[in-house]
Amino acid sequence: MINRLSWLLLFFCLCFSSLCLSDDNPEQPFFKVSPTVCVTDAKQKACEFNIQIHFRVAPFKELCLEITQRPHYTQCYKQGGLIVEKLTIKTEHPLTVKLINPLNNQVVKQQLLSIASYEAKDYRIKRRFGWSL
Repeated sequence: MINRLSWLLLFFCLCFSSLCLSDDNPEQPFFKVSPTVCVTDAKQKACEFNIQIHFRVAPFKELCLEITQRPHYTQCYKQGGLIVEKLTIKTEHPLTVKLINPLNNQVVKQQLLSIASYEAKDYRIKRRFGWSL
């Protein structure tokens, strides 16, 4: 009896925690951009990377995908289901990918694409041994 009660209590706790932890907001669509960071050599000015954008239009009737400072990438969508866009971007400055509701020009979701630069260090150990016999 106690074993059944403990299993039942565990089941209800798991169900309740999954409901509490779910972040599905019916007012916000699914939106994921990857990668969000472009890593480049410190000597290069521009960073070129391929991004994938996954999103759903629901619960809106129409959403527009916009990338700051890139008006030729702006496109609006009405269809349902998962939308996948693959883009190649070359930039010197951080950009923002936005989902915009065209009815009121309100930003629904956005993701910053940042740029990180690195400088490779020479870790070679230099030894000063003579090779003469």
